[in-house]
Amino acid sequence: MRILQIAPQIPYPLSDGGKVGIFNITKHLALRGHKITLLAFDRDGLVDVTPLQTFCELITIRRSTENSKVGAFFNLFSSTPYNISKYRSRKFHAALSKLLACRRFDVVHVDHLHMAHYGVLCKSVADLPFVLREHNVESAIMERFLARLGSDLFRRYVDSQLAQLRNYEAEMLLKVDCCCAITGADAERIHMLQPSAEVSVIPGGVDSAFFEPPTSQEKIPASIVFFGSWDWIPNQDAVRWFLESIFPLVKRRCPRATLFIMGKKPPEDIQSLRSDSVIITGFVPDLKREVQRCQVAIAPYRIGGGLRFKILESFAMRVPVVSTTVGCEGIEAEHQKHLLIKDSPEGFAQAIVRLFEDHVLHESLVTQAYALAAEKYQWGSVAEKFELVYHRAVDKKKQEMIQ
Repeated sequence: MRILQIAPQIPYPLSDGGKVGIFNITKHLALRGHKITLLAFDRDGLVDVTPLQTFCELITIRRSTENSKVGAFFNLFSSTPYNISKYRSRKFHAALSKLLACRRFDVVHVDHLHMAHYGVLCKSVADLPFVLREHNVESAIMERFLARLGSDLFRRYVDSQLAQLRNYEAEMLLKVDCCCAITGADAERIHMLQPSAEVSVIPGGVDSAFFEPPTSQEKIPASIVFFGSWDWIPNQDAVRWFLESIFPLVKRRCPRATLFIMGKKPPEDIQSLRSDSVIITGFVPDLKREVQRCQVAIAPYRIGGGLRFKILESFAMRVPVVSTTVGCEGIEAEHQKHLLIKDSPEGFAQAIVRLFEDHVLHESLVTQAYALAAEKYQWGSVAEKFELVYHRAVDKKKQEMIQ
């Protein structure tokens, strides 16, 4: 098939879950013989895209999509939510229109709600079937974020944005031919927003490189690791909560415990907490090697949606995980079989220390979690499921033309 893929960012390098999710869809569809043209925003202009171009024709539009106080202020006079309007670009619109005028495609695949209006353009101008990949249900993330705010002017602003976002998300869901949710829980949220939406559940996956046997190296005693992208608010909230409410309890039970925080450019308030027991590495070139040195990986999420790739990657890397219920939402993992799930600071801390001390449990979780990831979360099977959705969307479009 000739697939036009539209994304909010160049999915490379693979420095966060968002890029991992987009890149591997592109890669594994290409490996199945499909021809992909990827149109995406270039956020910083400094990316070496050579590895990505192995799998697609890449067309980029330079644009920063970072939050702006000025942009947020002027958005007060708009009915479009701010985190959607940031992605409205005349240059992108023009590039897409030109592409549709001179190329033929079978289906358009849009990553993230932020780019859905470009899918609507493809549908109206070129009569293309439009498939939306909801990596997260954006209104659910904002709703959970709002629940953590106090009663102030910012809360009122977020509350008004949430109302707009729910309406926008429901409107877009009416216009897609199929919405691909990443978890069953997200599919339920989508149906609550738009009961008539056609939804398929397609999970994320793990790159095969994570499943390769670990290099021979000693574990760092009593070590904990958190890795992820710092431009995603749920990651920031998770680490702040862990440092403020959980890590002191871990240190009380295990004074030698050390937390390793990995990821490019963490916020200044988190960097300020650097100490002998809080090691902030920033970006690491060999993530697998560094994570595998640690005894426990954590996913202390209180807000968020979609699926946490870091948990699946930790499973594949044979590092046991302690997560909140929100953190492991959508992953077919069981408490005390594949990971430990705790939602209170005391319970979370106890679970970490338990994994430091109970080597039998440690190895049991590692073995079972690895098997789960290998069986159900390989990118090849994910691409096959997308392929089936595309064919259904194309067939549906053909039937509409006949009628």
